[in-house]
Parts: sequence; structure tokens; C-alpha cells
Amino acid sequence: MKKIITATVAAGLIAGTAVAEVSTTFDFASAYVYRGVTFNDGFVFQPGIEAAGLGLPEEYGSVAVGAWANMDFGDYDDTLATSEFSEVDLYASYSLPTLVEGLDLFVGYCDYTYPYGGGTSDKEASVGAGYEISGVGLGLTYYQGIGGAINGSSYVEFDVGYGIDFTEELSGSIDAGFAFADYEGGESGLNDYDIGASVVYALGEVWSAGASLTYIGQGDDEVLPDYNSITGDLGYDVSVVGMLSLGASF
Repeated sequence: MKKIITATVAAGLIAGTAVAEVSTTFDFASAYVYRGVTFNDGFVFQPGIEAAGLGLPEEYGSVAVGAWANMDFGDYDDTLATSEFSEVDLYASYSLPTLVEGLDLFVGYCDYTYPYGGGTSDKEASVGAGYEISGVGLGLTYYQGIGGAINGSSYVEFDVGYGIDFTEELSGSIDAGFAFADYEGGESGLNDYDIGASVVYALGEVWSAGASLTYIGQGDDEVLPDYNSITGDLGYDVSVVGMLSLGASF
């Protein structure tokens, strides 16, 4: 989904509650940036819900389905309608059974829909792996556009993160990553990179609150061009995004 980082609150809740089946997140961000591209330089609200497990026995892996949305409050140089949902994403993923301790393998699919863009949508498949060693999480994900405006384009993302528990209720993490893109009909190369820090505080067994700050850097400006305020062409514009989150897990 077009989020600057994985929802820190949801991650904290699921990690702390092994029996969690459904999680919800309510993120309030200073801007909407996805894969280095600024979609809104002003305030946005981004709710999400995910259901995991779905009755599948653990030895067969894990299935998750979810939905995520973006509501704009800033109009980004009068190019956006405010107080409306500009995007609603539906996604599903399947994590394979654990073959090697610490190693996670998964495949996924996402349908990005744009309600006030005439109901258009982009479709994307993904495959990835995650591995944890000495408390450090490593991730590699390949995304392939299979429909809509992103058809034929690919994106490869490398991530590293480290988490720490300060108390039973308070935890934090530092994350960094970089990505290469190959755009259909365009350039290919280093697209963007980022580094961020987050904290999550458990308000109880169900609710949790968090905050994060992320810096986004521009890679090759031929691959990820600057935002053009005259033509309205999207590109790199906002370099720092702050987020406040509220989440629940049931």
C-alpha cells in the first residue's frame, strides 16, 4: 500500500499478541509519500484493517487479507479534492510454512483503486523474503505491475530494521531501506532510499499508540524526477514525513 512505512502500531500489536486475528490502524501523517513519490505534501488520514489466519493450520502457512485507504486534507497546490478518499487498496498475502528458523517467504497481490480518478486501478503482484538474525530484520521484496498504469513496471526493495523493548509497554525501532525501479517506457536505476525511527506504546491488551519520523531520499533523478508544480506531474518533493498512529488488535 502507498504508505511511507509499515504501520508501526499494527506491527507492535501483532508481535505482542500471538492470537491476534484482526488488526486495525488509524494513521495521521504530515504527508503522503510512496516509493519516493509525493502524492500529497499536506496532512492525510490513512486507516487500514487486516485479517490474518483465516482458519488455516499453521503447518500450511498463513493467509492475510486487508484494506487500506488514504484521505486527503491538504490539496497539494489545488490538485486534490480535500476530505475525500483518493485511494482505496485491497490486498492479500500468503506466507509459506517456516522451512528455516528466522526465514519468512511470502507472495502477495494488491489492487490500488482511485475513487475520484474515474474508478481506475493499478494491479501489482509481489514476492519476498524476510530473515531475522541477532535481532536485526532483513527484507527483500520484488513488486511487478500487472495491470493499469504500472503494468510492466517493477520495483525491488531492500530493508533492514532493529527493534528494542524499553519497557513492557514501550518499544521502538530503527529502519532503513533503498529501492531500485524499472519503469515501463521510462528509466531504471536507484529510485529512493529512507531511514526512520518509531516508538509504540501499548495502552492495554487491545489498543496501542505510536509515532514515527522518516527521511526519504531521492535516488537517480532520471528515475525519480522532481515534482513539477507547473504541469502537476508527480515526483520527489517531500523529504520528511511524521506520523501519529492508533491501532487495535482483536
